[in-house]
Amino acid sequence: MESHTIWRCCKNNCGDHARFDGAIYIKVKDHIHTPNPEETIAIENKSKVVNSATTSHDSSRRIIHEVLLSISKDDGTVVPNYSSSQRTIERKSKKKKYHYHDRVHYDDIHIPGEL
Repeated sequence: MESHTIWRCCKNNCGDHARFDGAIYIKVKDHIHTPNPEETIAIENKSKVVNSATTSHDSSRRIIHEVLLSISKDDGTVVPNYSSSQRTIERKSKKKKYHYHDRVHYDDIHIPGEL
């Protein structure tokens, strides 16, 4: 079976998707909505914040400051507010610090004998 990667639009009601088969990109369907550059900027900003929160040990203030420096002044209105970004960073940093897992199997749980 041939391996390939599929991308789809992040909007649930849009059927747009493309496929990469290792050599070329194939556009299968088109978007059914108009492009929204502001939404794209906001998603890219959030991605940068999350990536920095999971890979660095910097404070949330420093992470937000560095991300905001990479955004042009014209695009500043679509960026999430400071407290929202700060909560995202704290959540991601906490998950990294305590190594939370999405699912825990029963066999992985260790209960000490004295309990």
